[in-house]
Amino acid sequence: MKSMRTSFAVIITFLIPVFFPAQRIEAGCELVRIPSLDSLASDISLLGYVPSGGNLLLLATANHWFGLLSGVQFLPGDSRELNSIQEDTSGKWGYYGIADWSAGGDKVLVLAPPPRCIPLEIQSEVPTGSETGFILYGYETLRNPQAAIRTPGMQIIDLIPDSTGRYTFSAAEHGIYWVEIMEQTISGPSIILLFPVISGGTAADVLLGDIPSAASDAACPEDVLDEINMLRENAGIPALHRESILDSIAFIRAGALAFSGTSVHFSPLNSDLPDILPAGVDTYGENIGRGAGYQEAWSMILISPFHLRTCMSPTYRNIGIAGAVDSDAFEWQLVMVQIFTSGRNGS
Repeated sequence: MKSMRTSFAVIITFLIPVFFPAQRIEAGCELVRIPSLDSLASDISLLGYVPSGGNLLLLATANHWFGLLSGVQFLPGDSRELNSIQEDTSGKWGYYGIADWSAGGDKVLVLAPPPRCIPLEIQSEVPTGSETGFILYGYETLRNPQAAIRTPGMQIIDLIPDSTGRYTFSAAEHGIYWVEIMEQTISGPSIILLFPVISGGTAADVLLGDIPSAASDAACPEDVLDEINMLRENAGIPALHRESILDSIAFIRAGALAFSGTSVHFSPLNSDLPDILPAGVDTYGENIGRGAGYQEAWSMILISPFHLRTCMSPTYRNIGIAGAVDSDAFEWQLVMVQIFTSGRNGS
């Protein structure tokens, strides 16, 4: 068996406190409609579109929602899908919010999964230069959790809780701090929370362009690579070289994940990365992103501290990038996979 050093990260497009009934931490309860998601659905209706990437998370936190989001759907008000979701008791979804989308009765529906943990005592907007923090209700249920922030200057800082379980950091820069909580599972690392804290402004400032937000113009894997290497060059890190064999492996992984509808690194249903890497690779990593095309999937990776750390690691020299479409009757997403390696036999 090969001995390998690895790093993984995965993010779903609609990752995203304030109203969280404590009993909802346990899965399997009936779906609950909550004011925060109703308010988010209303804002989406007023905007007339779903904000892409991190801007959806910004809008969510402005409505006091710091948990994950499963997605946003537009449905006829009398549709079977809407009725089945509202009556669902499987535990697939934990919360929902709904608002009118059109005068004809169409609805905008926001869905969220049952929470693994809940951030408390957190503010979405803080003065620049202030110290801010939060505690995680349910933290003790996570497996080997890690926390990190991405600063407006693109630094990645690990967060360590104090003896009371509180995470704190200084919002010294003007802009957006992205906070991420990850745990280790048998399926690989899993992102539990990803939310923004705005230093010196509001979500409206970001949506209006007065505060810059990590964004991408990528329309294809070549564009993604160009943007990664630009970031690495600005940081004094050698560029990544794209390898066709790694592109092929990324394509296999993306197709398997799209077919299974999952975003896990290890699964008996998928072609796991260690089993299909070229011989001689001893250090590798994988990012999985989802979104409405390469632009959004890559933008989501840009705001994720753990994903960005993989992209910016000087350990890696080669990369493969590919995408596949995951779709059902009501929505679709591009699954983008990035494969990183250090070379062959440490070279």
